[in-house]
Amino acid sequence: MPVVDWVAQRKFEAAIRCLDKVDNGPKFQGIVDLFSGDPYCTAYRVTGLSSTRILRRLAQAGHQKAIRELVLQACDAVEVLESMAESQPELLREFATRRANWPVMICRHETSSKPVSAYLEKIQLGVNCLINADGLRVAKYSLRTPINRYVWNTLKSLRYSIAMLADKPPIAAIDLDSLPKLTKATAKIWADRALMPYISFSHEDFREEPDFRAILARPGVKTRGQQRREIRKDVIRALQSLAAAA
Repeated sequence: MPVVDWVAQRKFEAAIRCLDKVDNGPKFQGIVDLFSGDPYCTAYRVTGLSSTRILRRLAQAGHQKAIRELVLQACDAVEVLESMAESQPELLREFATRRANWPVMICRHETSSKPVSAYLEKIQLGVNCLINADGLRVAKYSLRTPINRYVWNTLKSLRYSIAMLADKPPIAAIDLDSLPKLTKATAKIWADRALMPYISFSHEDFREEPDFRAILARPGVKTRGQQRREIRKDVIRALQSLAAAA
């Protein structure tokens, strides 16, 4: 006769009861509204988000089942976005216009970029983006370049991060509203008044950031001061590459 793990059984039953509560919770157009103030919906949503974060970390560590699950979830999500872009593009524009990139499904034999371009035009990708991403002006950067990727991710979350760390003196001194519009000409101002103070505060050890590895591997870059100077140079170059001319 198998041994029953009663602790695990009780946790499972509690989770099922929580799901039942969620199923009967507030609805949005007939669908359970996980973003409502209902405590069961909130608990389930937070748990789900935590699970997604753990899944990403497992996949990055090489866990095969986690990789498979991540791929399946990502494909399902992208397919939903593409169907929405076809039927209700206006619902995506609020988010797409401020982004520089967007997930798409693509097959190896689809060598033409026209279908993807038409899709991104429907959702107006990048037209209100902080960096040059509207597709109308010449842009030669790649977000696959580590420092470009790092700078763009930092820019995206900078206002939120500053608000969350407003009680920290180095961060409280950053005033994004006082900065000029980000252009190639103002890249140095953005680096010195916003990004570098935030980066220096966020990284007690610059070596912990994977996107800085190539920078810190340069000859003669040993002390924190030397590391910061090299990072600053590349941050300015990245901002100049990402920003529009004016």
